[in-house]
Amino acid sequence: MALPFGLGAGVSVGLYKIQNDSSVSFTSFVLFLGVAMAITAFPVLARILAELKLLRTRVGVITMSAGLLNDCVAWVLLALVVALLNSTGGIEALYVFLSGMGFAFFVIFFIGPLYYKLCVRTNSFVDGPSPVLMLVTLMLVLVCSFVTSILGIHAIFGGFIAGLIIPHEHDLSIKITEKIEDIINIIFLPLYFTLSGLKTQIGLLNSGTVWGYVILVIFIACFGKIVGCTGAAKLTGMTTRESFTVGVLMSCKGLVELIVLNIGYDAGVLNDQVFVIMVVMALVTTFMTTPVVVWLYPEWYQKQTAEAYAANELYNNELGAEKTDPSIMNVSRLAEPENYFSLVTMLNRIDHVPSMMALIRLLKEDSGSLTVKFSKNRLDIHALRLLELTQRSSDVMRIQDLRETQKQDPVLNVLRTFTSLIGIESLQTRLDFRAPSDFISTVADYGESVSADMILLPWISNQAIVTQQQQQLQEINPMDQLNGDLSPYQVSDADFATSAFSIRRTTVGLFIDKGFGHVIDGNPKQQSHFQIIVPFTNGGSDDRAALVFALRLQIYRQAEVLVLKPGTIGQQESSSDSLLYASSESVQNVLNKFDIQQCTYEELLKTLFSSNESPSHVVLRSVYQTQRQTEFTNVLDSLEKPLGKHDLVVLGRSIVISNDQVPAYTTPTPLETVPAYSRGFKSALGNTAYQILSAGTLASLVVIQASDYHPVTEV
Repeated sequence: MALPFGLGAGVSVGLYKIQNDSSVSFTSFVLFLGVAMAITAFPVLARILAELKLLRTRVGVITMSAGLLNDCVAWVLLALVVALLNSTGGIEALYVFLSGMGFAFFVIFFIGPLYYKLCVRTNSFVDGPSPVLMLVTLMLVLVCSFVTSILGIHAIFGGFIAGLIIPHEHDLSIKITEKIEDIINIIFLPLYFTLSGLKTQIGLLNSGTVWGYVILVIFIACFGKIVGCTGAAKLTGMTTRESFTVGVLMSCKGLVELIVLNIGYDAGVLNDQVFVIMVVMALVTTFMTTPVVVWLYPEWYQKQTAEAYAANELYNNELGAEKTDPSIMNVSRLAEPENYFSLVTMLNRIDHVPSMMALIRLLKEDSGSLTVKFSKNRLDIHALRLLELTQRSSDVMRIQDLRETQKQDPVLNVLRTFTSLIGIESLQTRLDFRAPSDFISTVADYGESVSADMILLPWISNQAIVTQQQQQLQEINPMDQLNGDLSPYQVSDADFATSAFSIRRTTVGLFIDKGFGHVIDGNPKQQSHFQIIVPFTNGGSDDRAALVFALRLQIYRQAEVLVLKPGTIGQQESSSDSLLYASSESVQNVLNKFDIQQCTYEELLKTLFSSNESPSHVVLRSVYQTQRQTEFTNVLDSLEKPLGKHDLVVLGRSIVISNDQVPAYTTPTPLETVPAYSRGFKSALGNTAYQILSAGTLASLVVIQASDYHPVTEV
């Protein structure tokens, strides 16, 4: 703060001459301009860091710590300056300042414990702030503001003092903020900006001298903060880019600067012309922060420096940033990572949990249930909980206290308890705040960073059975059938599916749940027997990945797996309805040795299904083509055991049809009779998944897209 404070005091000499008001003490004017130049907008700074995903990086930790200390010192100095402005002499100013300090200590050490007892008495820590607690809180803010105002200090300091005694246990301060922030953001904050705008007379910038001072003030504000903070950051061992980024972030003025300037304007220390000059400086320094930081500290450089610090163990020893991220909690470390199947999932809603728990349960070995041994037979679960980063201040507060936020998160707590009960050996949970448009990219980056074998994303809709009469009256979008009320499905859902399959470096599964997760309804023993249907579309890598995943799902529960292979009419006449079966040895061979990227689907099926005389749980059946359309939906309807909500259809996305193994679909589908945005579902899910959904199947779907990433191995 010393350098910007000194430069602010220096430029105040010229501004004092422009103001030309002898009624304002030069000492008070110098002190006020010094504080105004030295201040940093801490709330705006936190918002910028959160939106740029820098809050928990090395730069973010340093900047937030420095900004917090900077603001605390600046507010104390500002209180002293205001006391000097509102007094006639040094003794009176000292009296006002000490009275304010005494009142602050009274509130903190006497009112604070009483307020804490009220929180306990009203059970606000557990149930959230009660109406009585909110009443007392608002009254306390008003009373404290009134007292500091009559003491000769600005009323805003009273609100600051009242905020100091709010307990942070169990996120109570965040819950109180949530109660009042909407009315503040919608009504009071716009009114405050409107009043500030009414005081700002741009027409007073009417001469070259005044514009020269505008440029000088902006330069001084940037130079003082950037040079001072960059130098300090460089001395701590940060890189040049990181140091300049810290300096630019600390030069952000924002709303806090406007509050300070309004205090000075109301106290008479600034006239209209100097007020306009300072407001322009505050706006420029605020608007320049984000683009300059993005240019100075791009994502590629963040990853590069993070890897360098991780290699040197700087995060553990100094700041505890990326590797000791409080949003990551490990149940156990992997002793033999090559034996683990790494699964990444995203749980953004509580209704995602049952379906994912059901699938995880299938992938987990029960004691004594293993009949074949295969590679990666142990589970490593990575659960991401991504919450939307809104414009609310409470979101930034949650990010700042992320450890407590994750500790109390109900979704992750349920998952931790479940995995502990069924004996999952490795669980890692991560909670973060992101813009919805960044959800998929965050999952993709995380999956790549942990070398995930698969990313499985739940996609839940409220399912309702559409009657035959309704289907005859109107052909509808197949996804509307999931929604129950036959209203158009949200475009954002189609976008989600499309963006999910934009992940190319990791195998992706989109789990469309239609009741599979609710396995505890009714008799659990009856629900332990279920079917897995695997339709082959063209035998591409997506289909092969779907078949391998289905084998993993059935191996511990011995579920019935039916693989549907496209055939021709000639084959139908020659082979009748012959079935092929997979043996335990062939399943083991496929799970151990087959690379779905390298093998062909003929090799995979030939290796897996080697017998037509030894019935097993894994069966291959041919599905024949008529009128250039593969009759998967007809086969599903004609199964001996109809598909129910506890059954699964696991299939490849198979958007691109290679060679001429299966002719393209040309038969009209409900796509032709629904709104244009429904085309997004067909392109996102693939033809086969789209047609199965069109048929109104009760089974849940897992649509899989295989990774197209081929790691280069050294020879």
